[in-house]
Amino acid sequence: MASSVNGEEPYVGQEFDSESAAHAFYNAYAARVGFVIRVSKLSRSRRDGSAIGRALVCNKEGYRSADRREKVVRQRAETRVGCRAMILVRKINSGKWVVTKFVSEHTHALTPGKCRRDLIYDQFPNEHDKIRELTQQLATEKKRAASYKRHLEMIFQHIEEHNEGLAKKVQHIVDSVKDLESKEQRKHT
Repeated sequence: MASSVNGEEPYVGQEFDSESAAHAFYNAYAARVGFVIRVSKLSRSRRDGSAIGRALVCNKEGYRSADRREKVVRQRAETRVGCRAMILVRKINSGKWVVTKFVSEHTHALTPGKCRRDLIYDQFPNEHDKIRELTQQLATEKKRAASYKRHLEMIFQHIEEHNEGLAKKVQHIVDSVKDLESKEQRKHT
């Protein structure tokens, strides 16, 4: 990997031993400067299909394409603002990876010193509160459902006991009617 002095900015011509080393370097640089990266484009060799170029961009690069779903349940927060900050690395004949393009300017505020998770959470400030709120609602609804289930089981038990009682009464009436009929028949014979 290229010598990485703390605080070093990428530069065109900078070499790395591998694509992953270039990725790690740019990721560390992004964390220091205060943005998050994502992998954008990959170029492959037509000869053997191996990776020969990679674009790593600010995660606010470009713009989100229109949502083509018929029904959008919830509109997501806009995170892409057309930022052009990026690094392009290409594999050279020696097998090393070299920076062929570097754009350092961002179109948005940077937040140095924040970890990747905090930067991502900052993009969705209400999302995590909403998840926590929905999780609590789900737990409440599960308790309510369990309570309803217990009540229904008790009602079904009561109905079953009531049906058994009715069946005994009906059987008693049937037996009484049969008794009366047999007494009536004996009287007439």
